[in-house]
Amino acid sequence: MFRTEIPFTAHPHPLPASARILTVGSCFSDTIGGRLADAKVQTLVNPFGTVFNPLSACKLLRAAAGEEVDWQQHVVEARGRWQSYDLHASIGADSPVDLLQHIQTLVQQTGDFLRTADVVVLTLGSAFVYRLLETQELVSNCHKIPAERFEKELLTPDEIINAVAETHAFLRLQNPKLRFILTVSPVRHLKDTLPLNAVSKSVLRVACHYLSELLMDVAYFPAYELLLDDLRDYRFYAADMLHPSEVAENYIWERFTRTYFDVDFGRFQKEWSSVQQALAHRPLHPAAPEHRQFLENTLTRLQRLSTQADLRAEIREIEQRLRALPVPKPTVVPEPEDDNEERIDIGQPQSESLAHVTISEEVDIITALDDVETTTIDKEAPEEVQDSEEEVASLPAKKKRRSRGGAKRTARKKAAQLAALAATELELPSTEDLTAEANALDLTPEPVEISAPDQQHSTEDLPISPPEPDSAELDNESVTSSEESELPLASGDNNLEEPTVPEPIESTPAPPKARKGRTAGQILKAKSGRKSAKAAANTTAKVARPSSTRTSRRKPSVEAAPAVETPAPALSPESAPEPQPVEVTNAPVAATKRRGRPPRKQPTKTDKTTPNT
Repeated sequence: MFRTEIPFTAHPHPLPASARILTVGSCFSDTIGGRLADAKVQTLVNPFGTVFNPLSACKLLRAAAGEEVDWQQHVVEARGRWQSYDLHASIGADSPVDLLQHIQTLVQQTGDFLRTADVVVLTLGSAFVYRLLETQELVSNCHKIPAERFEKELLTPDEIINAVAETHAFLRLQNPKLRFILTVSPVRHLKDTLPLNAVSKSVLRVACHYLSELLMDVAYFPAYELLLDDLRDYRFYAADMLHPSEVAENYIWERFTRTYFDVDFGRFQKEWSSVQQALAHRPLHPAAPEHRQFLENTLTRLQRLSTQADLRAEIREIEQRLRALPVPKPTVVPEPEDDNEERIDIGQPQSESLAHVTISEEVDIITALDDVETTTIDKEAPEEVQDSEEEVASLPAKKKRRSRGGAKRTARKKAAQLAALAATELELPSTEDLTAEANALDLTPEPVEISAPDQQHSTEDLPISPPEPDSAELDNESVTSSEESELPLASGDNNLEEPTVPEPIESTPAPPKARKGRTAGQILKAKSGRKSAKAAANTTAKVARPSSTRTSRRKPSVEAAPAVETPAPALSPESAPEPQPVEVTNAPVAATKRRGRPPRKQPTKTDKTTPNT
């Protein structure tokens, strides 16, 4: 939005990071060549200096490929040095001989590089050329010589196309795999005025268009269009408003690499840019140990990247920095203090560490159980301990997990549980102790004396309520309850059968626990006693009431006559019938105490009798 982007398509044959590239032409070729060199691409950047017109650039390329050129005719003394009209002003010497030798060296080096090069990046700067009037030959640079000795001309597209096509064919004879990438410099030539600069750029653009369409392995990269049409703003120009700014150069460079290089080169560039920042780092304290560590890490990264590019110079530089550093002082590592902090080695599974922690404690428990087993302790206790040991040993291995002593705490809890289980088994009472306690109890019933009928009547005419259980008998009641239910009833003979003591139970009972209050059996027994006492009282009252006739509805003011007690029949020793309830008028009914609200007293009903007249 708010801009017109130029679509790009990747080249069908992308270049690897090991490609060899030669850049020739205007100052924009210097920028592209410099960035290629920084990216560790084998690049020969403008060996003949900046060349603006395409005809001079093609002449230098053919000369490097082996074409004969008379360099001596174009040697001139200017600005205190000897220079050549075919080369940039940066190439000069103090004498013509030194200059010619230097030119021969440059031509030979460029020729050697071209024989193994992959790409030639030819940047066309201007279509205007200058012809020397003395020799009528085109020159590449005027070297500040007076303008009256030169003639300015505008090249035609055909001249540019013929020169580039001839050079392309001549170079491919020596290097058939050589490819050409043509660009038009986005730098404007303000000396030619802006209208003539536009004419010059248009001629160059037309020539590049036909060359890319007609020649094989010739492509055009739109650097000129990227700056003038895509970015299209003065903020992307440098301070002189002629050259592109650094932001614009980065944008054009990114498009160039994405178009002509493969994906691996992009990955290498990303990592290499980080290493470049590390190489440019300057420490405040070079003797600091952190700086030594920083250099060692940088050296490791360089050695890893050296398989993709030539980084021998950078590796030598880092090694020299490391040797220049002072020898580090030996650091004394203090012994760790015992801070009672629980630590765990996470290198082993949790189950192995648990078994290792509790192995000694389990051996002690098993040994104690074996000694106790010889003294007639129940044999099931060691089996339970073995079962617990098997459960501990068969615990599934859990995942490794970092914790602050969690595994040790778990192991100690397990060991404490096993120790408590063994201690409980050791405190269980034996069968001999239980038998001795049973014999110590007085289970023999007291003999019941049957007195005369008159004496027995006084004791049997009132129902006896069950007494409150004593707190001392609560502990033994659970043992004697079943035994008392089996005692035989009293017969006519005074000699009662002695109850048989039940054999001791083979299974070891659990240790008795202290209970608070009464048990459920005691409560039910007390309730049954209350019910039987109430039933006996009601039966006695009903039997004692005789049938009588009523003479009047009004109650007489005569007191009720006392009930006459009838003597009970004598009991023979052969048959002892059950005692019959006898009416007791004024005797209160004995009942067990009830908690809560006391029962309401009911008046005793007496028979209404008529007075004798």
